[in-house]
Amino acid sequence: MRSCEKCKISVAGALKRCPLCQGDLTGEPLRENPFPWLTYSRHYSGFLRIVAFVGVVAAAVCIAVNLSLPSGGWWSMFVAAGFGSLWLTLWLVEKKRTNIPKTILWQVALISLLALLWDWWTGWRGWSIDYVVPILCGCTMVIMSLVARILRLRIQDYIIYLILDSILGIVPLILILCGAVRIVYPSAICVAVSIISLASLFIFEGTALRNEILRRLHL
Repeated sequence: MRSCEKCKISVAGALKRCPLCQGDLTGEPLRENPFPWLTYSRHYSGFLRIVAFVGVVAAAVCIAVNLSLPSGGWWSMFVAAGFGSLWLTLWLVEKKRTNIPKTILWQVALISLLALLWDWWTGWRGWSIDYVVPILCGCTMVIMSLVARILRLRIQDYIIYLILDSILGIVPLILILCGAVRIVYPSAICVAVSIISLASLFIFEGTALRNEILRRLHL
């Protein structure tokens, strides 16, 4: 049986790397894999295909109507972009669904990027950095904590993602100091929540945080 010298564990099967620290394993693997083969449901893929097809049909109909009645401007492009954004977010959920904290963090990054692009595309009025980004980061920290409690996740399973989201939540402070934010209170609330979240992690989960960082850095 293979073993990991750093984590001091034995690993069954024919794995080449430790499932905890991703370091190299030593020893001979077992000839038979004791773990069962897993089959994944294809319901999500079928749903994504349906969403993609409906989006293409709706965009095609809107473009045809827009070409027939061009006096209202190219509003069909907004419809197509909207369905594209929806499909992209659902696709990311389907790809990252095995790790809920990582999925939540990826969604924050993707939706923030889409909001910035939409804001820029529509003439840049600043609503993306005034409202969307700080509200997303603040709500994500609360949602991630609730999900961890409801699913009874170990602190090691979500602590890194919570730290990353908390750090992202301090970004609005930089925007405030640079004068890029016109409506200050959403960003100010987000910064306060981020500081409280980071402080609670270091004060109440300092040992678990230190052990997780050492494990991930192979120290």
